[in-house]
Amino acid sequence: TEEVEKGKQLADKAGKSLQEIIKGSNDVVDVVNQVAAASEEQSSASEQISRNIEAISSVTQQSAAGTQQIARAAEDLNRLTEGLQKLVGAFKIRNENKKLILA
Repeated sequence: TEEVEKGKQLADKAGKSLQEIIKGSNDVVDVVNQVAAASEEQSSASEQISRNIEAISSVTQQSAAGTQQIARAAEDLNRLTEGLQKLVGAFKIRNENKKLILA
């Protein structure tokens, strides 16, 4: 009976050890699931960041194109202003009659 009692105690210890192992395994599974969820969220955030960067790049390209158009328009306006100054410079005003004459 002594040996049976020792066997019973060892079996109880083994059962408790197995329960601890199962609990530890469940804890590991929980941690793995948390890591998987965090990785999925991180992946989603990375995709969103990538889309935002693409949108910023597109806006930047559009802005650059708009700036080039403004620069061309400014050059055209400058040329027109110079031409207008030449045309106006071709006329003189006589003070006596205040008439425009072509010089």
